Amino acid sequence: MLRIALLGCGTMGSTHAHAYTSLREAKVVAVCDIRLEKAEALASLLGCVAYTSYEAMKEKADYEVLDVCLPTYLHCRYATDAMQDGKHVFCEKPIALNLEDADLMVETAKEYGVTFSVGHVLRFFPQYQAAVAQIKAGRIGTPALLRTTRNQAFPGWSWENWYQDSTKSGGPEVDLAIHDYDWLLYNFGSVKRVYAKNLGTGHPKQMHTLAILRFASGAMAHVEASWALPKGIEFRTTFELVGTDGQLCYDSSRDCPLKTQLGSDEEASLFYDNPLSDEMNPYRAELKAFLHAVEHKTEPVVTAPEAIAALQVALAAKESAHSGKVVHL
Repeated sequence: MLRIALLGCGTMGSTHAHAYTSLREAKVVAVCDIRLEKAEALASLLGCVAYTSYEAMKEKADYEVLDVCLPTYLHCRYATDAMQDGKHVFCEKPIALNLEDADLMVETAKEYGVTFSVGHVLRFFPQYQAAVAQIKAGRIGTPALLRTTRNQAFPGWSWENWYQDSTKSGGPEVDLAIHDYDWLLYNFGSVKRVYAKNLGTGHPKQMHTLAILRFASGAMAHVEASWALPKGIEFRTTFELVGTDGQLCYDSSRDCPLKTQLGSDEEASLFYDNPLSDEMNPYRAELKAFLHAVEHKTEPVVTAPEAIAALQVALAAKESAHSGKVVHL
């Protein structure tokens, strides 16, 4: 059984913590967050020790894997430090904010001989896996036009509002659309050029991006990612995959049987819940796959070079939106 240390106890840290509770392959022995109440809440769930300092956890806790669920701008610092101590590292997406940090993380993992992967969880969602299976079976012919959306209200709940600072989050291109960039690259091949638009810096709480990708295969994709929706609106993802013989469509708002709406004079909140069995939980599946790679010394499902490829497309979208020109990869 692998011993895990969880660094960061916010939204994704909590998501990972709940996934670990049903994994026999691992035991979380330590959690860390500078917010004591967050760390203690997950420590209580997992039956482990809570720390408010990474250095203290590093010194006192005995673990083999570090799970990094920190804001993106902190990924490289803590991932490489753990690798230098011989720890295997699972890092939430995106791998980093820039290619220099991403390359350093990859090279450090190689140098110290540890397993390293990034949380591109979309590959583990049953709905997305089912669509790919249909395509591979030839149901829609050759894919030609791909459309994805990933839209929500601005995530104003983040620690120190780091999402709003694009130097820390990368904006929706790097933090949000990168889910779809990875999935598209993994299943439909390399991208040759990118053209994108966004709302620009004049809308700090209404960030929105729309990118057009041209694949080496000749296929085209429209990728939309938004933090511009009204406060309290549902988080929604969709895809349309059009081939020479047919079309596959998905809308996340249609597969959630339980709808909860809360409201007050100040705000309204809308939640859709689709409880999945442990076996179908995509976050559990991605962590299980990573732990299997660590234990059996095999290549992880999401490789570091693949995470870098997704980041390259995201950065190309940002560059194109800034320059108004097509960016060739």
